[in-house]
Formats: sequence, structure tokens, C-alpha cells
Amino acid sequence: MAGSDFIVSLGLWFFRAFISSLICLLIGYVGIRCITLLTTKIKEFESLKGNSLATSLFVGGFFVYAGLVVYGSMVNPFFLSQSVTVGAYFNLQRLLVVAISFFVSLLFGGLFYVVFAKLRPFGIDLDDINKHPLAIGVFLFCYEVFLGLIMLASLTLPIG
Repeated sequence: MAGSDFIVSLGLWFFRAFISSLICLLIGYVGIRCITLLTTKIKEFESLKGNSLATSLFVGGFFVYAGLVVYGSMVNPFFLSQSVTVGAYFNLQRLLVVAISFFVSLLFGGLFYVVFAKLRPFGIDLDDINKHPLAIGVFLFCYEVFLGLIMLASLTLPIG
């Protein structure tokens, strides 16, 4: 009987991590869409099409993001919470931390864009990356890693 309890427990843990990961991957998709709205002068997806290296950087960045999210979700999934006081299906505190972290990442992403594209503290024009698809692929790769690290921190942050 102990063996079957272990298998059920392992299956439940995997299911919890899987659902938490899917939710975070959806958040990543929304994040990429939002960053394309914030960076109005950079034509991300129009430039990536037809350029295999830029596309592979974009997809590779999403793999890094997914890896960070899956790791964080396996360590601390927020779906099907064990806490009776918070909720039967979601650890609402953890979900709130993830959501707030996502919005903070968008705030910082927008702030970085304004600082680098408009204020030009280093004398360079950030919108110059629009001149080459590979530069856009690197830009999106870095944003995906940035968002992934924020999501990982929000998933593994000790709460109360």
C-alpha cells in the first residue's frame, strides 16, 4: 500500500507542477506580447520572420524561460495548494506574488526601454536594434531570460 501512496503522491506532485508551469508559460507569452507593445519602434516579429538565427535565439530564450519556470514550479507549485486556509486549488499568496512579479517585470522592461531608447545614457539609440533581425533575436532572448529569472524568484521566494 505504501508503494501505491508514493505513486499517487508523485503523480499529484507532477500534475501540480505541470499546471503551475503552464500558467507561468502563459504569463511568459503575455509578457512577450506586452514587451512588443512597449517597444513600439522595434518590429520584433516582422523582423524575426525569415531569419533562422534570430528566430532560433527567440525560441532558445523561450526554452530558457520555460526551464526556469518548470524548475520553480517543481520546487513550489501554486496549483492544488496543500493549504486549507488559502484555497483548495491555488495557493493564492504564491499566485499573487507571481502576478505582482510579472507586472514588476513589465514595469522594469518599460522603464529600461524608456531610459535606453529615450534618455540615451550611453549615447546609443536602442531603436538601432531594429536594423538587424539578429539584434532583435538577442533582445528578445535577453528579455525572456530576464522574465524567467523574475518568475523563478517569485516561485521560490519563501512566503510567511
